[in-house]
Amino acid sequence: MFNELKILELSNVLAGPAVGMFFAELGAKVIKVENKLSNGDITRNWKLPKEKKEDLSAYFCSVNYNKKHVFLDFNNEEDTLVLEKLIIECDIIITNFKDGDAKKFNLDFESCKTIKSDIIYAHIGGFKSNPKRVAFDIILQAETGFIKMTGNKDAYAKMPVALIDVLAAHQIKEGILTALILQKKENKAFKITTTLEETAIASLMNQSSNFLMANYSPQPIGTLHPNISPYGEIISTLDNQNLILAIGTDKQFEIFCELIGLEKKWTQLFKNNSQRVKERKQLLKLINKKTKKIKSKNLLNSCHELKIPIGEINSMKEVLEKKVAKEMILEETIGNQKTKRVKTIAFKLTN
Repeated sequence: MFNELKILELSNVLAGPAVGMFFAELGAKVIKVENKLSNGDITRNWKLPKEKKEDLSAYFCSVNYNKKHVFLDFNNEEDTLVLEKLIIECDIIITNFKDGDAKKFNLDFESCKTIKSDIIYAHIGGFKSNPKRVAFDIILQAETGFIKMTGNKDAYAKMPVALIDVLAAHQIKEGILTALILQKKENKAFKITTTLEETAIASLMNQSSNFLMANYSPQPIGTLHPNISPYGEIISTLDNQNLILAIGTDKQFEIFCELIGLEKKWTQLFKNNSQRVKERKQLLKLINKKTKKIKSKNLLNSCHELKIPIGEINSMKEVLEKKVAKEMILEETIGNQKTKRVKTIAFKLTN
């Protein structure tokens, strides 16, 4: 099915291109149209200091895999004819035009529907509350509550990937797949829209319910969890390694205490999660006194064997050198440049 699909990607930066790459990975033909007056997608120039001037940026390559790149000027009559032909040939259009631009270029849903009556048209906007605002991920993280929850009391921190863009891409993928299912019953055009603002709010999950139901407004607490302890606590070992805990049940806590040799009086005092959350600082000190006498490898192996959630704190190098990650790396030569990125698809479909 997917290798018969043709996608027209009229979007740049991260969210829209991530949607296009998703379908490219599934085998669809993806045509990415870039503005030839501005030298294409803006992320072509979002380079690290060590990247060469003549090379594509790693950022651009991360979400632009297995696509055909076409450079057009939407104000040029000949180019608009090329674009119209592409719309006729395609099944899905992905856009992230600034407010008013789709209408200005006759590339809004209604205009595209007159060209292709069964087109699936997907648009990612910025702010629903004010469509005219420029929307970049970190501003959305700030205004939708994420940055107020990250970092610690001394300094805010942003999520180190443009996660709101990534989540918006997932919203649009889900909408497109829903439209493809609906088209099997009724072959007509569908429009899917989301905004980064709505996506971010929809992703607040338990933190939003904490406020809605318990009037709890989350504060920056680093890796900690407001509802669970020890969950997100960092512990140290005999060989000076830092590990992170994610103990979610009273039974897991009881087993962990036996493993590290925590005295029964403390096990009893902190046997309920609510008690552990209230006195998490004291609890962490007690745990660290014990774990600092155990080698990290021994502690990790014992916890894994006993089904206690614990993890290493890995660098990007350590992550990408693991077998699982290596199997997810996609390589493609663009021009004379060898490019690499990690798959956006992490599911397997079998029958």
